[in-house]
Amino acid sequence: MRWLLSSVLIGCYAPSPPEGLPCASNGACPDPLVCTAGHCQRDFVADDAAVDAFACKPIAAGAGMLTAPKIASPVLDGDLADWPSCFEKLDPATNPKRDLDGTMRFLSGRFSIAHDGAQLYIAAEVDGIAPLGAQVPPGVYQNNSISIYLDGDGTFATMQYDLDAMQFVVDHANRVQAFRRGATVTVPGVTTFAKTTGTRFTIEAAFESSAFGRIALSDTIGFDIGFEGGDGMEQYSETYWHQACSPPACECMNGQAAPYCDARMFGRAMLAP
Repeated sequence: MRWLLSSVLIGCYAPSPPEGLPCASNGACPDPLVCTAGHCQRDFVADDAAVDAFACKPIAAGAGMLTAPKIASPVLDGDLADWPSCFEKLDPATNPKRDLDGTMRFLSGRFSIAHDGAQLYIAAEVDGIAPLGAQVPPGVYQNNSISIYLDGDGTFATMQYDLDAMQFVVDHANRVQAFRRGATVTVPGVTTFAKTTGTRFTIEAAFESSAFGRIALSDTIGFDIGFEGGDGMEQYSETYWHQACSPPACECMNGQAAPYCDARMFGRAMLAP
């Protein structure tokens, strides 16, 4: 009788798998959930694309300002189908850019930003230019790559990077290097994944609060992102999201304004509750 009662209680109170978590890389979900639009849900309509699709959460919030939606943690696997926040276009025709060798070889693509309360997530899909480059750290910015510019508390009133600011470079082959004040640094609490098909590459990254030397993410952070063209021998261009100020108010020693050398260039991202 005691065994029967225990069985009934277990059957009544055993927790169900929560809906909304990302599917496994092979599309698997815990029973009885099924994979729908990259997430584990209770129902699936195989032939109804409108039902299968999910609406992304907008991130554009104004000039130089983004909103990082709070989401279920995405799977870092190079597949952006499960990415629930919208993507912003990065295009040299409309975004700031640097032509370093006069060849006008600019990369383009899209990026997104989100968080889950504990980690900041950034994804980018880049249309690269061959050769993609094979330079090893610290010179990975000489390859086709992205630079993620971050300031942990959203305060960057001077050209010099604060101790909670960084330039984090990830290339098409998942080689990484972080910089602060022109010096290489080691940043804890960062996970990255890169996938390359032809000359198009996808990068996903997760930053814990420890990456900024903080115990928790700030409600507002400094943010910028650049798509870098390089052939492995030199960096020849960068297309980036935002330029908060321009010469002579903000400029590097070479007369150019760029987020890699002047933190005042950063935009901001607000982490939605």
